[in-house]
This record gives sequence, structure tokens and C-alpha cells, in this order.
Amino acid sequence: MFFAPFSGVTHLVQSLFNRKSNSTVKDDVQLTLITQFYPPDFAATGQFMDELAQNLTTQGMQVQVFTGQPSYAFDATAAKAPEVEKMGEVLVRRSNFLRSVSRKWAGRTISSLAFCAHAALHLLKREHRGDILLLTSEPPFLQVLGYLIKLVFGVPFATLVYDLYPDVAVELEVLSQNHWLIRFWDSVNRRVWNAADSIVVPCQTMKDRIVAKVPEVSEKIIVIHNWADPTWIKPMLKAQNSFAQEHQLTEKFTVLYSGNMGRCHDMDTIMGAAVELQNEPVEFLFVGGGPKREECKQQAAALGLQNCRFLPYQDKARLPESLTACDLSLVSVDVDMEGLVAPSKFYSALSAGRPVAIICEKHSYLRSLVSDANCGAAISNGDSKGLAGFIRYLMKDPEMTERMGKAGHRYIQEYFTPHEISQQYFRILRRAVLNHADLHQAVEQEEFCIHYQPMMEIGTRKILGVEATIRWQHPTRGLICPAEFESAAHETGLIVPLGWWLLQGACQQLQTWRQQHPKLDLQLSINLSSQQFFHPELVSRLDAALQQYDLPGNALMLEIKDQVVMEDAAATTAILLQLQTRNIQVCIDNFGEGYSTLDYLHRFPISALKVDKSLVSRIGVDPKTVSLIETIVILAKDLRMKAIAVGVESTEQLLRLKEVGLKYAQGYLFAPSQDAEQTSTFLETCGQQELVHPLPAANLPVPVTSASDETKPLVLIVDDDRSMRSILRTAISQAGYRTVEAENGTAGLAKFHELKPDLVLLDALMPDMDGFACCHAIRQSIQAQAEAGGISTAVRSIPILMITALDDSESVDQAFAAGATDYVTKPINWAVLRQRLQRLLPTSPAKATVNN
Repeated sequence: MFFAPFSGVTHLVQSLFNRKSNSTVKDDVQLTLITQFYPPDFAATGQFMDELAQNLTTQGMQVQVFTGQPSYAFDATAAKAPEVEKMGEVLVRRSNFLRSVSRKWAGRTISSLAFCAHAALHLLKREHRGDILLLTSEPPFLQVLGYLIKLVFGVPFATLVYDLYPDVAVELEVLSQNHWLIRFWDSVNRRVWNAADSIVVPCQTMKDRIVAKVPEVSEKIIVIHNWADPTWIKPMLKAQNSFAQEHQLTEKFTVLYSGNMGRCHDMDTIMGAAVELQNEPVEFLFVGGGPKREECKQQAAALGLQNCRFLPYQDKARLPESLTACDLSLVSVDVDMEGLVAPSKFYSALSAGRPVAIICEKHSYLRSLVSDANCGAAISNGDSKGLAGFIRYLMKDPEMTERMGKAGHRYIQEYFTPHEISQQYFRILRRAVLNHADLHQAVEQEEFCIHYQPMMEIGTRKILGVEATIRWQHPTRGLICPAEFESAAHETGLIVPLGWWLLQGACQQLQTWRQQHPKLDLQLSINLSSQQFFHPELVSRLDAALQQYDLPGNALMLEIKDQVVMEDAAATTAILLQLQTRNIQVCIDNFGEGYSTLDYLHRFPISALKVDKSLVSRIGVDPKTVSLIETIVILAKDLRMKAIAVGVESTEQLLRLKEVGLKYAQGYLFAPSQDAEQTSTFLETCGQQELVHPLPAANLPVPVTSASDETKPLVLIVDDDRSMRSILRTAISQAGYRTVEAENGTAGLAKFHELKPDLVLLDALMPDMDGFACCHAIRQSIQAQAEAGGISTAVRSIPILMITALDDSESVDQAFAAGATDYVTKPINWAVLRQRLQRLLPTSPAKATVNN
């Protein structure tokens, strides 16, 4: 259904882009995956490519693979794999050129070059190219094929960078940084990456390395982590594990290193720990191969280590058993290799339900993953004693070992399953194809429509309004969501005219609904891109739409991301003030996803916050998420904003949201995003209900906690973050206490001397005088007055509660050394804070009396 003619948009597009496309689009995206390693090869890259290919087919993508014969991580005596075979829904073709199992650099290079040559010949046939190519970085020069095929045939390509060459060769001292081949290689990479439609890397540190060398490709790089299948690799008791029984591991504390023992992996730290523990009941099991395997075996033999055992690569079918035959898994990245390689084994180790010790540098992304999952420990390179100490700790505490293992498995289940990760690949691959489809022709042929999703009041199930979003009704691929063509719309400049069309069509439909259901007083919510929000015609377009369809300003809510707000603060202020005079409301979309500061909420007239669906999805499993959502709710209430949960799909989520104080929500539980006709049917059921009217756009002043009841204990809040002070003030007031605030340590010290509060809440990180110094100064002041006999016993014992994002042991020790009574970390668990207040504060205030 279309609600406004496309002619205006068509003329605009034709004036901007005076061209037409003769391209045709088939029913399904056909992906050609080029990788040298693929099952039955044991190489980790091949195993992952197999899982990715199979999962992409479940999402409707046609996948064909061109690969080499099993070689690098395979038995040299094994028979060749079939030249052509169907593995599940994936068609696999294999090269027979120069099969080699050599692990030497020269042998691998020759074999890789032969594979690339055969792959180039293979791709000359149209049916072998498909709609898009996905090429791995192994062999390292394979991605050049993508560049050449796009140059000659116009086929888009994405490159998957697992190992960053030539940087790896330089770090391994194969070649020097100034060698002509390295300089040539870097120049080729720059050309290839600029031509690529997408560049996928497995970690942020690798993206940072690429951007440092080729900054212009930053927007093309997508970080997609590796994965593991938690339904296949899952916790298993050693007593029930045939692999553990076969190798007599059931009664021993087993430390497992599984996979490639290559030049990029730190094996010295592991062997050092084996030496430290050689006289203790621990066995180190090494499963796999690689150039350092023989070195480790020889080292163990030379040192007479009886606690080291080496097994070859295991068949993939035995992986669930081999990974669960241990008590601790090891993952290592050698010095200077961070961001050059990505240890894929980390995810499988977590899925196995065993704690993980990662050996890496301090800036490694693996440390943050282990910390988030609470599934193990990070050991610095060379710290063999530290690794040995962690192993001893787990040996003495089986409950902690089990708890860490379960936490890791849950972490994989939540974030890194094949289905979740393959969906990310599916979106970027499909988007790359759509980038080359004719969006201009789609506009001219009016292939777009508008869908609506209701926003509801949780308690009463009354409808608040509807969010309007655009869809591409593709003639052969069906309904396409904005995420899949948004990038192309930005690149072509169509995002703005499409946005104006959405505004016109949705406002016209809103007029119809408001006439049909006057009691609902519906509000329309529309997402604005950055280009639209800062477009010089924004306000005039809004005025025209409101006038044309006889709509009041407060019937319209514009959704923008917080990054847009901070992109140009001065311009944002000017625009928001113009919107405020028209009573047009503004909502921050995806709130909580990645904001770094809340201060801008006080600076701008924002009316609502939409809690990101990633937070809503975790509300039932992650206590930190509950605390964060509760903080957002308190902040929104304090600033007179609506807080709206997005992506509510279950009754359990709804109940939890209601518990933390959220009043509004939208999601599949109420109604999916539907066309106008289906939404009209939904509105019929809401026709007799009255709408809770939206709050005014301007931020109203927040009343300070009443001090009329002098019997309530007084809490001094010292924090340089205005938002946090507001949140704490609201939470503490709700708990029944009075509050007073100070914006820094110096002001807090003065307030303390002036008011003698019953409790001090003190932030650690503040400019000028930090929380530690302020705490120490308060305690010194109390001590000095006590020695002079001029202060009461009650004042001497005033508690100081530190609230800070610092959670390291050094900071905790520093806080208590300064005189803190207790310590609470951010994000704040509000139930814990309330308990602390109840425990530390008296039932009646400790009034300060001075002995004259």
C-alpha cells in the first residue's frame, strides 16, 4: 500500500542520478565462498567456513564452495576428497592442483599459489561466480582474486581477514618492514580493501591495525566474532567422556591446549607452567599440530617432564569429547601478535563448559571477553608462575571451576552461536548484493511500502502510538528490512528522498487513523538519519506535512541515535529548539547500546528514550543488564522523559520490565511491524481505550527532595557527573532519605563541614580532588575535631560509601585505606545500594552536636 505518490522522489532521484540500470536480480542470493581449507581438512579456518556455509543456507542463501584438497592439517596418506560433492545444502568443488601436506613455508607458498591459479580459472565461468564472492585471508593473496573478478565482471566481493598479512610475516621476521615485497604487498592490500564491498575481521584490535594503515576503509570494516555451536560442543562430565577414559584423564586435573601450535602462539609460557607444576597432580595435554609442536615435545623430553602428553589432530566428530576431557583450556597469542591473528579455539573452549586461561598482552580483546563472561583468567605473556598459580587455585576450588565453566557456556549461548553469527554475515553479504542492485529503479517503480508497529503502555495495554518504518517490496526477493539496504541508500544519497517519502506517507496515514479513532489521539514516531536531521529542509518539510494533514506538532516524534545528537552539538541545539517551539518531540533510539556519556540528555530538550532491544533480550539472564535498565528508568523519570522498551517478545521480559519501572514498550509480544491494513485491524481493538498523553517536549525542572521532614537521615552525594547525581538523588529519595549534592571533591568537603550529613556517597574519579583524597580529608577533619573534643560520637562514625566504576583490587584497597566504610561498583545494583543504605544509616538522623 502506498500513501503518497512517488513522482516527487522520482524527479529528485533523476536529477541527482541521471542513469538507469540494466541489471537483473535473481530470486536468492548466490554466494561463492573461496577458501583453501575446508573439511575434511582439520584446519580451524576450514571448520568455520563449513559451519558458516551450512548456516547461511538455512537462511535462504545459495552457497557454493571452491576449495583445495585436504592438506595442511590432514594425514598425508589419506585418500583425496571428491572433486565435486554436496555437503548438506552446500555444493563443494575442489582443486586437484599440487596437493601438498608440507608445513614448510616454501611448500605451503607453492601449494597456495597453485590453488589461487586454479580458483581464478574456476571463476571465469559465470555460474561459478554467483552474485557475490566471499574470500578468506588464507592463503594471504587470495583476496586479490576478488579485486580482479570485480574489476573484470563487476561481481561484488567481501573479504574475511583472519590473519593479517603481510604484518604477520614482518612480526615473525620472515621479511623486514622495508623489504620491497612487504611494501608491494601493502599497496596491493590498500587497492583490494578499497575495492571490497565489506571487510570482515574477528576482533576490534585487528580493525584498529587495518585502519591505522588504510584509514579510508574504516566504514567498510565489520567486526564479527568467531563462534561455537553450544548444542554440539557442550559441558560433559569427564566420567562420562569416552575420550577422557581412553586417555586415562578422568582422575587427573587436565590442562588442555587444543589446535595449532603455530609461530603466532605463546607456547613458552605454557611449558614454563608445566615445569612449575611437574611435581603436582596436573597433566598438560597438547592436541593438534603446527611448527612449535615438535619444539614443545623436545623441550618436555629434555627437561624430563612427565606431565606433558602430545596427541595429533582429532577428527571433527571427536571434538565435543576432546574439548571436554579437561578441567582447564588454554588459549595463547604471542607477543606482538595481538590483532594479527584471532584464536578461533577460544569460542569452542568456552562452549565446552570449562574455565579458560588466555595468555596474551594487556591490550588483547580476549581479556574483555573473559571478563564479560566471568569464565577464567588472563595471564600475561611470560608469566608462567601466574598461570601455574591459577591452575592451583582451580584445583583447590572445584565449585569455582564448575561455575566459571558454566558461565562460559552461557556466554556462547547468548552471543556467539552459529545462528547468531551467520545472521550477521547474511546481512552484510546480502547488503553488498543490494548495493549493486538498482535502488534508483526501485524508487522509480514504487517498490517501497510503510510498516507500523504499535507502542504500548505496559500496565494498561493502552496504545501510545505507532512507529513507521520503510520496507523494500522487492519483486523477487520479497520484503526487505531497512538494515539490508540502508547502507546502499546512504552511499547513493537516496536516504534523504526516501525519508521525505516516508514522512509524507506516514503522516497521511496518521491523519486517517486519528479521524477514525479520535479517542486514541495517536502519535507517530519516525526514524531520521543523520543526513535528514541536519538537512536544511527538515523543519520546512515537517511544517508542510503537519499543515497538509492537519496534525498537531505533538502528534509527531522524531527518533535519532545519540551519535547524531553529539555529531554537531551547536547545530543540534538549533534544530531541537525549532522542533520544541512546534511541540514536535524527539526520542533517542537504541539508548544504552553504546553511549559514553549521559550529560547531553540534560543539555537538549529530549522527550523519550528507547531502551535498546539488546538490553531487553538480556533482562532475564544478566543482573548487570537489569541494573542498567533500572538506571535508565530512574534517569528518564528524573528528566521527565518517557522510557520505551524495544523488542519485547515474551511475557517474562514484560514482567521484568514492569518490575524495574518501565511503563512503555513495543515488540512482537504486542504486535509485529505490519502494513497499514493490518495495523488498522489492530487499532480497531484499541478504539475504546484512551491514550496516555505524551509528556511535553521541554525538560521540566526537577524538584529537590523536600527537607521539611527533619527526622529523615541526610545523604551527601558527591559526583562530578550530573546525570549520576540525578539518578542517585531519585533512588535515595524513593528510599525515604533526604539528599544534598556536590559536584566535586572540594565542594563535597565544604558541604560536609557545613551540614554534617548522616552518610556520604562519594565517586572515586573526579577532577581536582578525587574521591580518595576527599575521603581521606573528611576522615582527617573528623579525627582533628575529635582530638580537640569538639565533635560528637555520632559524627565520628559517619559512613562513607564509595560508588565508582573502578573494581580492581588496588582501587578497593586505596578506598578503604582512605577511610571508606564500604564500596559499590557501577553499574549500580539498586537493591544492593538500598541494603547498604539501610545497614549504614540510623533509623533517626545522627544530628551533629558541637561541644562548646
